[in-house]
Amino acid sequence: MTDVLRELRTAVIWAAFGLGIVSATRPVWSYLVFGLDPTLDDILSLRCFGLPT
Repeated sequence: MTDVLRELRTAVIWAAFGLGIVSATRPVWSYLVFGLDPTLDDILSLRCFGLPT
């Protein structure tokens, strides 16, 4: 029984760590998921490692 509780505690710690990472990086991924509307020129400039002009 103690092994199960130890593994459960470890899983809770890792889940909290994962949620912390997701919430800390929310400004980046939320912009990419919800707010990015690139044009074909933007995609090509990113793909070719150039800066947009």
